[in-house]
Amino acid sequence: MTAKLSGMDIIGEIIREQYDLGTVQTPEQMEGVHQRRHRKMLVASDAGKFLAKTYKNDPATMDSLYFQHNLSTHLKNNELPVAGIRQTRDGHTFVSIDDWALELQEFIEGGQMPMTAKTLTTSGEMLGRFHQVCQGLPAPLRDARRWRFSEVPRETFEAFYELALKQREDERLHVHHDNIQKFMEEANDVLDIGKRYAFETGIIHGDWHSGNLLFVGEELNGIIDMEFAGDGCYLEDIAYAVSNLCIRTTTKTEKMAYRTGTLLENYEKYRSLSYAERVALYYAVGVKHITTVSYQTPQLGGRVAGYTPRQWMTILDYQTRWLSAQAQKVRWGKNK
Repeated sequence: MTAKLSGMDIIGEIIREQYDLGTVQTPEQMEGVHQRRHRKMLVASDAGKFLAKTYKNDPATMDSLYFQHNLSTHLKNNELPVAGIRQTRDGHTFVSIDDWALELQEFIEGGQMPMTAKTLTTSGEMLGRFHQVCQGLPAPLRDARRWRFSEVPRETFEAFYELALKQREDERLHVHHDNIQKFMEEANDVLDIGKRYAFETGIIHGDWHSGNLLFVGEELNGIIDMEFAGDGCYLEDIAYAVSNLCIRTTTKTEKMAYRTGTLLENYEKYRSLSYAERVALYYAVGVKHITTVSYQTPQLGGRVAGYTPRQWMTILDYQTRWLSAQAQKVRWGKNK
């Protein structure tokens, strides 16, 4: 039957055959969302709205998918707001068809996290709870000492610096470059692979940013996108959160300090940071931030968040000097 159909009609027919949802409308491609490695479609039915995602049907991807589904169930049982996975008529959590697979999860209403004291408090608490309730949960093996943005991006940053120089070369750019280089040298020492044994590991989300925290007003309605979840270094999640939620959009010292302090204070209601993590955190935040800006600029046509490479050199210089100062305060005391 499905052989005579194509595109979304095939997906719709498979969903009707495999799931007990009543009337199922033809799925619609999700607009304005990252399709990255998986196709994402909205499915309307008598049983409600669902998000359909397709995957490659290979052993590594299927192991990851089994884990994501177990993780979602575990989080839901611990009252974290995540999408439930819809089971097929046969009680499975996904459908396998030849070289691809399909899952259905509850569609969660909501928009990107607004930046307020209440939402920062919530995001910190939820990340802390996530790490706390998942301790001891089995996950596919991977090297938790290595994570995205754990390596200092020397070559990527130098290419970015060259883009800034092409806009207009002046002495200030060289000063900014040297300051950021100094920060990266400090970060390289603190985040050296041989020193990462001091950072605690466990189950992490892996992509904690405002787009994956769906809010209705100031209320968190859903934590989504477990694609990068698994065994990892807690520092990765925390640095990702601070970079995206606290640092990325401002160079104002008061804002960076308030946002970071609010998020970390509420995170630590559920899991305390070690001394080593506190020192390394600010460097991990800076490395993540520099890497993202340097990589995304050519990908996005020369501007990230509305700023050119030359403007970003000024911003990154200010932000990394602030981050370095915070790390020094942890090391030597607040008055040093």
